[in-house]
Amino acid sequence: VKTGGMFTRKTHELVAVNDITAMIRKGETLGIVGESGSGKTTLGMAMIGLGAAHARGEVLFEGQRIDNLTRSQMRPLRTKIQVVFQDPFSSLNPRMIVRQILEEGLIVNGIGSSAKEREALVREALHEVQMDADAMTRFPHEFSGGQRQRIAIARALILKPEFILLDEPTSALDLSIQAQIIDLLRDLRVRHDLSYMFISHDLKVVKALCHNVIVMQNGRMVEAGPTLDVLENPQTEYTQRLVDAAFNVVAA
Repeated sequence: VKTGGMFTRKTHELVAVNDITAMIRKGETLGIVGESGSGKTTLGMAMIGLGAAHARGEVLFEGQRIDNLTRSQMRPLRTKIQVVFQDPFSSLNPRMIVRQILEEGLIVNGIGSSAKEREALVREALHEVQMDADAMTRFPHEFSGGQRQRIAIARALILKPEFILLDEPTSALDLSIQAQIIDLLRDLRVRHDLSYMFISHDLKVVKALCHNVIVMQNGRMVEAGPTLDVLENPQTEYTQRLVDAAFNVVAA
């Protein structure tokens, strides 16, 4: 996935993301970090063809340009490109049981020749995220936050994607649950040779998961490179402040 250009909201000509170039190789994770309002989510949504009101630049997926595709032209790629959002409770339909939530994408995309085959795929997806099959008959409110995020990951995974945008997927979770979800995401990436874009303000999580990182400020890329290089030897004052806030505890 590669992008470069400008994404603006035409009404007020507000430049949300400007002059960004990024590449994610197969099987790798690119972290996008920065303070709230830095343009992280806008960049992520633009890269998968969602949310940009106006764009200049190009986004390529597996060598194919996708930023200029219509909704119908993007449809064949939607199974390959998936999203996991920050708040799993709001992203899961509360009126559906888990089987229906996971099965919905299969039905829309014509995957599975029968209800029995789709049920088998749902069971497999739940197993992939370390959840029991009896979860299929329960509603989202019956699960903890960590379990709901596992269901959200299963919903993305069931379509056999190649790229997953992860938008702050652990920020609403307790630290111990965060660690479990990060371990799960790392395991799934290796097992299925997935590529991730991981959007986060938490540099500790980014350091644990991401191969490379882009640091954003006010819609611009201020620093980029291998994660350890950037976080252990920041080249800008802004990145240094983020690192200090994340890793350096000052005694009272």
